Amino acid sequence: MRAVDISKNERYVEIFKKLVEIYVETGEAVGSRTIAKQIESSLSPATVRNVMADLEDLGILSSDHTSAGRKPTEKGWRFFVNTLVETASVSELEIDALESVVQNTKGKSLESILEQATGVLSELANCASLIRVPTVNSEVRHIDFVLLSPGRAIVVIVNENGVVENRLIDVAPGVSASVLEKATRYINTKLAGCSLKEIQIKLQTELDCQKEGIEAVVKGVVEQGIGYITNEITDDNENKIIVKGQTNLISKAGEISDLEELLWKLDEKKILKDLIDKSIEGQGIQIFIGAETKIFEMSGCSMIISPYQNAKKNIVGAIGVIGSSRMSYSRVITLVDYTAKLLSGIV
Repeated sequence: MRAVDISKNERYVEIFKKLVEIYVETGEAVGSRTIAKQIESSLSPATVRNVMADLEDLGILSSDHTSAGRKPTEKGWRFFVNTLVETASVSELEIDALESVVQNTKGKSLESILEQATGVLSELANCASLIRVPTVNSEVRHIDFVLLSPGRAIVVIVNENGVVENRLIDVAPGVSASVLEKATRYINTKLAGCSLKEIQIKLQTELDCQKEGIEAVVKGVVEQGIGYITNEITDDNENKIIVKGQTNLISKAGEISDLEELLWKLDEKKILKDLIDKSIEGQGIQIFIGAETKIFEMSGCSMIISPYQNAKKNIVGAIGVIGSSRMSYSRVITLVDYTAKLLSGIV
């Protein structure tokens, strides 16, 4: 069959688009009679059948056998996503569910906020969802050293958006609450408004030059506490990925060729990290379908993912969903985009 630009053939587009709509709704291969009844054009089932046969020859549609209905192939989904998908609106209920995550974030840890956002997105999209946790690098509003017991303290870091991160640290048994209070005052006086990475760099320079004016024990607490917390949070979050809603994939087992393999790959964070990094490099919403990526070598899976930014407009992570290729792309794209923009306001 000679090459055909489907996007410029109104009849082909109308029939293919209607087929996708019906297939997304029913999950069943679609026949020519069904399409002929639902399209606006007055086309006979025979005419529709001939167009569908052409689309099958072009690799856009597939069928189990000659007399069966058709469904989109990976090539067909790619054509649909690139050419025909339309922007959907987010309902008020969906907006309320997503915005509830970013309201009253004061006192919540960044990870708990991201986990909640990922869970809500999973429920709304009826897919698995995932998020790359950003390396903590937002500006610091306040740092507290709090003594819990002899030899044990907690470092509490509140960022510019009120999000809290904290870690337990070991201190010398003789370190008192008053020493930790001095360390707290020192940190907040000298380095308020810096990011954790900046604090780590500037602090060491400051302490190296400090000959007088700071007690040795306070200096030790500051060096130990900030060095520990900065390194640990950075190391923990550098490759941390949260995945939610895997059970949503189980309900679509019939549409995914190897569900067990997919679930295993969702547990392999290195595989996910590479794919997320690729999506961040591309910027904007990215859509991966089937064998376009190694993680989805099994057929029947798609991933929609969008980067999100920090307060300085730097991309720090990405959030998205993974599900059957038979998803409502318009709606899911809008949900992912909306969630990414909400997170960009708090990270």
